[in-house]
Amino acid sequence: MALLDTGGTGLVELTKRTVKRFGEKEMTIYASALAFHTLFSLFPFLLFLVALLGFLHLGEFFEWIRLQAELALPPMAMEQVNPVIDQLQEQQGGLLSFGILLALISASKGVRTLMAGMNAAYDVHEQRPGWKIYLLSLVYTVGIAGMLLVAAALMIMGPQVMEWLASLVGLQDIIVTLWTWLRWPVVVILMMLAVAVMYYVAPDVEQSFRFITPGSVLAVLVWIVASIGFGIYVQNFANFNATYGSIGAIIVLLMYFFLSASVLLFGAVLNSVIEHSSSQGKDDGDKKLDS
Repeated sequence: MALLDTGGTGLVELTKRTVKRFGEKEMTIYASALAFHTLFSLFPFLLFLVALLGFLHLGEFFEWIRLQAELALPPMAMEQVNPVIDQLQEQQGGLLSFGILLALISASKGVRTLMAGMNAAYDVHEQRPGWKIYLLSLVYTVGIAGMLLVAAALMIMGPQVMEWLASLVGLQDIIVTLWTWLRWPVVVILMMLAVAVMYYVAPDVEQSFRFITPGSVLAVLVWIVASIGFGIYVQNFANFNATYGSIGAIIVLLMYFFLSASVLLFGAVLNSVIEHSSSQGKDDGDKKLDS
């Protein structure tokens, strides 16, 4: 599949097929399960991430992750996330302690749920043995933590590196301004890379890695728009505290995870439909040549 190739299917027809398969495979159920397990895996994952940060001495990551959370999450959800970040920042612990190992195991449950959802999106049955799935989920959890650290290092150290390079050529103001405009496209590219990796490693299918696919582009762009829209809705129209009381912020966070999971799985279904269309078109072409 070439860059943003739709497999020879028109946009309207491709949209119809994707929406139909998304409904037939009951992907909203997988999105609900993924949102639920993400909520319960979030804090163990942060605990593991904190231990990793302490091991690597990357304390500035906390302020970076707080900034990213403020950009992505509604204000009510941040009421729950901020105290957790503050508490984790104060904690001390060894990377190889028993508690950290339990946190890693708990966090990996969300990854296994993602793998199941991706299998449904790609319309494949899981053939990998249970021990391999379990081991892969642990590896993928560590990998996600590593990608976050790389992204944080790029965003935190990027301006300093750019200023140092600019000082060598005497273009400090231009370089700093350029970085201010380029950092957001860099964030989007990193998000597309993360989604592309998920689409590649999570389902039990043999495929070539593609950095940019229609599904990954759609998932990231729709997620950004949906996050902004959901944040505006929660902040200005929805009164979750009146409906759910003190757990309103948790409900907001859970709904946000469900929205994000739905977008992620919809992109996977889109890629699957394109792959099937391309394979069918190739088979039909081979039959015509044979005849």
